[in-house]
Amino acid sequence: MPAEFVAADLKRDLASLAELLGDMRLLYRQPRRHFADSQKLVDLDQEIRDALKRAPSAALQVEVQGLMARLRALDPHTAT
Repeated sequence: MPAEFVAADLKRDLASLAELLGDMRLLYRQPRRHFADSQKLVDLDQEIRDALKRAPSAALQVEVQGLMARLRALDPHTAT
């Protein structure tokens, strides 16, 4: 069962997600780097932009947390 919806938590999560997406965009645009996961980032970027347009809800809060986890998994500095 998802945690109780808290608007302030969702607002914080959305801000973190947008910041993390910006950081990842910069990493993937560096000309000296080649990432096999570039297409995954493009696809995830679209999902994130769509989520940022949605009205706040408990379902969105859960989705944002999942998107953040997927985005972190693409970070070449933390990938194993």
